[in-house]
Amino acid sequence: MPILTDLKRFFGLGVPPTHTPTETPPPDQRPAPVRAGGPSTPRQREKLYRFIVESLSVYASETEGMPAGLKLWVCCHDLAEEEQMAVALYANQPGHFQAELSRHLADHYIRFAPNWQFSWEFVRDSLPTTCTYRQDNLGLTVLRPDMDEPLRIRIRTLMGQTVDDSYLLDPAVQTDYHIGRCETVQAASGRVRTNHIVFLDADEPGFDPARGEPNLSVSRQHATIHYDADKRQYRLLADAGGLPGSNNKTKILRADDTVERVALPGVGYALAPGDQIELGGEAKLLVELL
Repeated sequence: MPILTDLKRFFGLGVPPTHTPTETPPPDQRPAPVRAGGPSTPRQREKLYRFIVESLSVYASETEGMPAGLKLWVCCHDLAEEEQMAVALYANQPGHFQAELSRHLADHYIRFAPNWQFSWEFVRDSLPTTCTYRQDNLGLTVLRPDMDEPLRIRIRTLMGQTVDDSYLLDPAVQTDYHIGRCETVQAASGRVRTNHIVFLDADEPGFDPARGEPNLSVSRQHATIHYDADKRQYRLLADAGGLPGSNNKTKILRADDTVERVALPGVGYALAPGDQIELGGEAKLLVELL
């Protein structure tokens, strides 16, 4: 028999394999595939953008009480759904989804506070009851600024010559800031008014004709910036010298390129960071958030 076996091996006949093929492991022992964005990922991402933009439509063109941040909640039934949503949210590119979302919001004239925050979280059973908005498996919580802390802003001179290049407005110090030419002015009633944002007059020391030419269009009693503690916002009011009848008009040039005329006596017009205050058509002040 050994001789016959050797002959079969020599001619390659009936020789048993030298090794056995590797067995396929059971499904529960196979390595998990690496998940990537499939065809549904762009649709999921667009659904997220659409849900957030539609939920925040109430803030379109709004300049008051801008949100300080958003938290997105996604109810997922299993780990696979969470992984898909993580891809849709650019989980491996921190900040990318928020940057894209900012562009979508801007396209719909929705503005947020500077340095606004965005975060997201997956839940399994149900959306939190604290969600501001809900739709299907999506929830959104709008984060508001701390309403107890007074809002401080800076007013910076863009055109014209003021005593200081910028002015800090702090409600803890005072709530009304007068704007005008010269620091002290006597009204027709005899009352002396003190301006806090002061444009130099042509006959005052230090006046520079090259820088100060716009000053001549600013009234001595032009406008007042008032802080409304209840709404936590600043408002611009035209004083006697800044109303249309005085020919020294007052305007707010909004950050979105719209223009609002401050033309009604006693009416306050809300100010927002990025707005420019135009006085007499020449002098300009910029509103900045600290």
